[in-house]
Amino acid sequence: MYLVDYHMHSKYSFDGHEEIMDICEEAVKRGLKEIAITDHYDMFEDKKYARSLKYEQIYADIERAKKAYEGRLIVRKGVELGQPHKSLRESQEFLATYDLDFVIGSVHNLEDALDVGEYDFRIKDIHTLYLSYLDSLIEMAIKCDFDVMGHITYPMRYIYEQLHIYPNMNLFKEPIEKLYKILIETGRGIEVNASGFFQAIGRPMPDLDLVKLYKQCGGEIITVGCDAHYLKHIGCAVKIGLDVVKSAGFNYITTYEHRCPQFKRI
Repeated sequence: MYLVDYHMHSKYSFDGHEEIMDICEEAVKRGLKEIAITDHYDMFEDKKYARSLKYEQIYADIERAKKAYEGRLIVRKGVELGQPHKSLRESQEFLATYDLDFVIGSVHNLEDALDVGEYDFRIKDIHTLYLSYLDSLIEMAIKCDFDVMGHITYPMRYIYEQLHIYPNMNLFKEPIEKLYKILIETGRGIEVNASGFFQAIGRPMPDLDLVKLYKQCGGEIITVGCDAHYLKHIGCAVKIGLDVVKSAGFNYITTYEHRCPQFKRI
């Protein structure tokens, strides 16, 4: 099995903790063949919420790690763009500045300052909220440049944590199919975010049924990542994530170099 983890955060993310060299060492210990380090770059309409990271330092550290682990671990230079459609020019300028291997497009915030995970779902209409979230994903898919879309069921993690329920995803089949078709027609894909396996929700984001739906819609590009913020989570659920990918009918996993997809048999 070709073990890869294509979503992780270092100390340079606002919610990360680990040195890039330590991340690489942990990846080798866990038997990973390839990783993508995807620190956050979140964008907001109101600039006072901008999270400024030292990207020159991040990517210099990644280049040093590539050389240090040559022959033992493939290290890709990535980023997780948060709601790039909220500041389209800024996201375009960022991507033009850095020679990246891999770009995740994600939505964490529907309102500028407030991550979806900070909502009180006891007072939210879950159906309306997730439809709004899907609308934001669709807007991002239409307007923005990225390679795969991250954790498309992100709100479900926090809904489950707070309310101990998992909504009926069949209620959202039509907008999810619309989203998938936009991604597929533009040569992009989705990730199976395996962090759900070590969260209360106990399943990936998206879940197996939605990964199967992606395959049925004609999806080909698919990555797996643990979304680790601590060493203990580097690669910890990739085998289960790859099992989900296989169960959905895929025989390969997607990796990237200079933003060009490559397909590796699982």
